[in-house]
Amino acid sequence: MKETLLIGLGFLLVGLVAADMVTTTLTVDGGGILTNWLSNGVWRLMLKLHRGRRKHRWLTMTGWFLLVSIAVLWLVVTWLGWTLVFSASLNAVVNASNDLPANVWERIYFTGYTLSTLGQGDYQPEGTLWQIGTAIASANGFFLVTLAIAYLLPVVGAAIEKRSLSVYLAALGKTADEIILRAWNGKNFGQFDQHLIALAPMLSRMGESHLAYPILHYFHSGDRLRSLPLSLCALDEALTLMQYGIAPDARPDPAALKAARRASAAFLRTLKGVYLKPSSDVPPFPSLDRIRDRGIPTVSDAELQTAIDNLDRRRSLLVALLYADGWTWEDISTTPTDGWKSVADRYAWDNADGSETPHPHDNIPE
Repeated sequence: MKETLLIGLGFLLVGLVAADMVTTTLTVDGGGILTNWLSNGVWRLMLKLHRGRRKHRWLTMTGWFLLVSIAVLWLVVTWLGWTLVFSASLNAVVNASNDLPANVWERIYFTGYTLSTLGQGDYQPEGTLWQIGTAIASANGFFLVTLAIAYLLPVVGAAIEKRSLSVYLAALGKTADEIILRAWNGKNFGQFDQHLIALAPMLSRMGESHLAYPILHYFHSGDRLRSLPLSLCALDEALTLMQYGIAPDARPDPAALKAARRASAAFLRTLKGVYLKPSSDVPPFPSLDRIRDRGIPTVSDAELQTAIDNLDRRRSLLVALLYADGWTWEDISTTPTDGWKSVADRYAWDNADGSETPHPHDNIPE
């Protein structure tokens, strides 16, 4: 009875890890049970610490910590599972020199040595059944290492691509109205259509990366220029204003605008991979005052209000995205003036468009 229980429990753990690895690494439907459990638990803990101090350091480290921790979790649970299997029988593993049964620690050593595909070492399986089990464990270890490496490297590349996209979006503007004001050339939106055409496939590709690697949602940057949730939410709000707030004859090309909005919506749908639901808070009504002050034709506030009433779910999901990444709606709804990590950070933001505004350090009194 004990032997059957240990073997059953061991294979259950091994099968659980195998299913989690296949789901996480070879599908595009999100992470497995173990991966999601670890990622969500650690991220929620880090968010609580962040909200108490409003410092981004811990959140910035979390994504890389999780990337390593997931691989370690797969190894440890698999190791435990096979150790239970090889502990089911007293004579399953014996000392290679004197044929004495291995103790618990020696079985743990034997299992780790087998999973690492280094061979059998000082201990060996006793009997045909356990020899077959050892061969299966060795193959399991080979696939575990291979899939882990095949998962880790693309995630690193996707994380770098995520930061690059964030910088590109941030260069367009840090708030919705600023994106619109920068795109307006005094008569129309000029070449902004080209940005929208380029952004549609970039956002789609990033959305697919987040589906394939849900851990990307936990790669946080405290640098506003490199924070995708901030830049994406500002862009989405800007696209909404262009679609519904700007007068029809002054809007960017409809095909390019709608393509970019659909790509942004597709990215938001990837949030189900981290079980993120729309917030109960609806963002405040966007103001068109700054846009009108520049002479950009707009619809009336009443028309805009009617149009965006149907977008409450979408905009609430934007709020949830910001909140789940350690930010608030105020970080994109108004021009940021404080909370910068450093003077250099503020300078980099203000000069993202290549302007020659003097660096604040240049005028520090001696």
